[in-house]
Amino acid sequence: MLMDVNDFIINLPKEERVIVSRLRDLLIETEPRFREKLSYGVPYFSRNRRVCFIWPASAPLGPKNAKVLFGFCYANLLSNVQGILSKEGRKQVYIARFSSIKEIDEKLLLEIIQEALIVDDLHPQRKKHKKI
Repeated sequence: MLMDVNDFIINLPKEERVIVSRLRDLLIETEPRFREKLSYGVPYFSRNRRVCFIWPASAPLGPKNAKVLFGFCYANLLSNVQGILSKEGRKQVYIARFSSIKEIDEKLLLEIIQEALIVDDLHPQRKKHKKI
């Protein structure tokens, strides 16, 4: 049986579950049209294309130095004026690390989410062409 995002969150350790739930709620409050899907074993959120993901430490390949990663798939196109997204050697995906719910600055994250939605609107996914 396939697991959905709700099942995924329910099965997380409590500290991770609290952080993941708050980040997810913030995403859905900001953009109710987000589509949620488990990819690579973690929740991804998309509209035209993937916008962001939430990767808890207990998930496969999870972070070792934080409880939860909050990543943006096209962060290289974001301003990151808030300064909370880390590139960490990546070209496109940047992340914020959270070890407690108190570390979440919702105002700053809301700015990043809104900018990521603008980028998503400006750069829709290319249509796949069928091979003949």
